Parts: sequence; C-alpha cells; structure tokens
Amino acid sequence: MAEVLIVLLIISLVATLLASRTALWNDRLAVRRASAEVWSFYQRARYAAVLGTALVRIEVSADSLTAVYEGLGDSVFLAHPGPARHGVELAATRRLLRVAANGFGHGAANTKLILRRGEAAESLTVSRLGRMKRWQ
Repeated sequence: MAEVLIVLLIISLVATLLASRTALWNDRLAVRRASAEVWSFYQRARYAAVLGTALVRIEVSADSLTAVYEGLGDSVFLAHPGPARHGVELAATRRLLRVAANGFGHGAANTKLILRRGEAAESLTVSRLGRMKRWQ
C-alpha cells in the first residue's frame, strides 16, 4: 500500500509540473502568434502606402487592427481582429500610426507595442524610418 501511495504522489507531482509548463508554452505561442499578426498587418499597410502613393493611418487596439487611406474620403482597406482574440493584452505608446507614401513613418518614431499574456511578452518597435522590429 505504501508503494502505491508513493507512485501516486510522484505521478501527481509530475502532472502538476507539466500542467504549469504547458500553460507557459500556450502563453508563449499565443503571444508569438499575435505578434506575428500585428507585424504582418503593419507591413501590409506600409506596402499599401508605397504602392498606393498615399498616406496610410494604422489604428491599433486590442480588439482590432485597421488601415485607412487618408484623404478627402478616408477609406478602410485593411481590417483584422486584434490580439485580444488570442487572449493577449496590448499596451501601446501610440494607438495611431501613420505611414507616408514613401514608406517612412510619419510621426510614429519609437512607438512601442507590448503584447503580453501570463508571463510571456514580446514587444514591437517602430523606428523613425517606419520599419517595425520584433523583440522576443
């Protein structure tokens, strides 16, 4: 009987350790997925600004990502669900980013987007030239 109790104790300890590790892995995967989606969305909007030779406004929130051609009649041309759909929180120094027709950032220098879920976090930074870098 003592041996069975020891085996059950060991199994429960291993299961507890694996459950906490699995939660951390799930958090990391969700943050990486959300970070990749935000980065990809920004790149598509930036290329659209260059190809369309127009100023593009990118609106970033936890619930949605939106890209709009600015002009006389603003028109939304890209819309995507935000990182909240993966359970990821978003903190940003600026919620509005603009990209000029030449692909350079327009007043978005050093904008930092921080994506976090549990203990996993990644940050995205927009340079003064309009490029976005992912930090893991």
